[in-house]
Amino acid sequence: MDAARAMAARRVPLERPPTAAKEVEIEREQTAMRLRLGTNIKRLRIESGLSLRAFAMKANVSPSYLSETERGLRGVTVDLLVRMAIGLNVSLETLFEE
Repeated sequence: MDAARAMAARRVPLERPPTAAKEVEIEREQTAMRLRLGTNIKRLRIESGLSLRAFAMKANVSPSYLSETERGLRGVTVDLLVRMAIGLNVSLETLFEE
């Protein structure tokens, strides 16, 4: 019985799931971040003199996927962000600047 008590004492109580209001707030922040990221990617792409198609080829994504990313309609992976930063010759942090 002591072993069972010891195991029970080590259990970490589960956190409650986010409330509906918190979920709305999280979704709002995610949307804002996607828009900021997309705007920065588009600005940097244009400043680099790259067309949508040329940059899509450099980043190894379809032009439509890149377009949706630039408009904030798509979330992207860290791997793709790294490829984009390298393709634009900027740091990863630059993609997130305000």
